[in-house]
Amino acid sequence: MLTLVLAEAEVERMPAELSNHPAVIAHARQRGKPPRQILLDSNYHHAAMTKLSEGRRRGRPDITHLFLLTALESIVNKQGYLKILVHTRNDDCIMVDPKTRIMRNYERFLGLLEQLFENHVVPDKKQPLLTLTEGMSLLQIIEQQHADYTILLSKDGTVVHLPEFFKKIHTKEDQHLLCIIGGFPSGQFHTDLSAIITETISLYTEMLPVWTVASEILVNYGNMCR
Repeated sequence: MLTLVLAEAEVERMPAELSNHPAVIAHARQRGKPPRQILLDSNYHHAAMTKLSEGRRRGRPDITHLFLLTALESIVNKQGYLKILVHTRNDDCIMVDPKTRIMRNYERFLGLLEQLFENHVVPDKKQPLLTLTEGMSLLQIIEQQHADYTILLSKDGTVVHLPEFFKKIHTKEDQHLLCIIGGFPSGQFHTDLSAIITETISLYTEMLPVWTVASEILVNYGNMCR
């Protein structure tokens, strides 16, 4: 079993201090929603984010979009070996049903997440493909998974050859591996994970996009399970 946690993902509703900015008001009007119900997105709200705390890091739901497309369409997921969780900067936890098919159109994806933040479940409680729980720290989420081996992916970790690394640590067929990938464009984790992770690794000597890291993990894990 493999669990992927996209950690500290930069997905959040519009902060109150930006809700009256002209760029935000114009975009909210275009989406037909109140400003506080749309997601912060640097693609559209860059002008409003210049003085926002950590403004260069925030407003990146596109990273989560590409991560989910990569993970949900993977062979590992189709074979039933994958669990996907998204933890946001504001300690929301999004549980993703493996049967979910995320739309490739980014605007429609934004609408889906806006609906999720409003109702906490989409499409509904009878068919909960995405479920949002508030107030769950990254440490709480990881601890609840009871993984046998918890791996943090970081450019500052030990560079490994992933096929050999997985072969070394995956000693039992029912072993549960959990991999943590940062859901932000740059910088460090806000959460101190040193007490809970088993090992910190890097896949390459340079920074890689989130979806590249996810795809490398998924392909190599899938090859190991065959």
